[in-house]
Amino acid sequence: MNILLTGFSGTLGTAVTKSLLESGHHLHVLLHGAAINHQELNPDVEIVWGSLSHHHLFDQITNGIDVVVHCAWESRGMFNGMLEKMNLDGTINLIKSAERNQVKTFIHISSVGVYGLARSLWGKVLDEDCPLVSKEESLNPYPWVKVLIENKCEQLKGKLDMNLIIIRPGLLFSDEKAPGKKLISFRSKKFAIIVGRGKNHLPYIHVDDVAEMVTLLIENPRKYAVYNCAPTNHVCIAECVKKWGEHTGHPVTILRLSPVVFRLMSWFVRKLKSILGRKSKGHSTTYQIHTGIRDIRYSSEKATRELCWKDTHTNIIFS
Repeated sequence: MNILLTGFSGTLGTAVTKSLLESGHHLHVLLHGAAINHQELNPDVEIVWGSLSHHHLFDQITNGIDVVVHCAWESRGMFNGMLEKMNLDGTINLIKSAERNQVKTFIHISSVGVYGLARSLWGKVLDEDCPLVSKEESLNPYPWVKVLIENKCEQLKGKLDMNLIIIRPGLLFSDEKAPGKKLISFRSKKFAIIVGRGKNHLPYIHVDDVAEMVTLLIENPRKYAVYNCAPTNHVCIAECVKKWGEHTGHPVTILRLSPVVFRLMSWFVRKLKSILGRKSKGHSTTYQIHTGIRDIRYSSEKATRELCWKDTHTNIIFS
């Protein structure tokens, strides 16, 4: 099939590219000029230079395409409204262009972040029928814009001839990218920063397992469907980091930070950047803390049942 992929240069985009090429598909990618070193470009893909803001390209790049896999996320403008405009408008315009050009299937990558981080959810297992977070409780523009995009997809589904599928992955990791808040290398040693005690369960999923779900849905699409893509075995974050280190041959020492210490460190970093005249990314410290200390499980039973999907790579590392 002819497939258009956005977000090619990201961790997930890289895994999806590998999976689709191995499956024999012909891959086109929408790529921002500043997103990647040109020496790293894959010679087996056709590149169209542009981004989610270049709506005038969408009719051109979806022409002759069978499937769109939309992984791209524009992170600029976190707190000035541009994040919403770039991602919501870009995604919806891409969907409409795909529909005009008779694309068969559109797969949108969302996030389990759409359920929110409220303490009332801690200790529970969330499936695709659970309500999405409100703007007031989202704590950060990222999950809220994901919710806005999903709500718009829900409104459009009855008006589209093509298949529209939403995948909600958990937190991504790979053989190269460790689970955990931050991985620091010092000489021959590696240290992982974890907020809290590390006994909580975070939905770390290997990118190759997400790519596998994408491939399965291309081969067996649904008219409209939403799937969680989260680990089927729930392992606490400290064990996740430890087992990842053992798997990669680089044992990791865990550094636990209490939320109070993490908040103080974040304040100090922001002040230091201000003194140096550098802009802060503007991430909410409260959101970052809640992301790290939540204890929420997400059910992937629907994908397992309907798609025969398995989180094989995740289980190899964490089992």
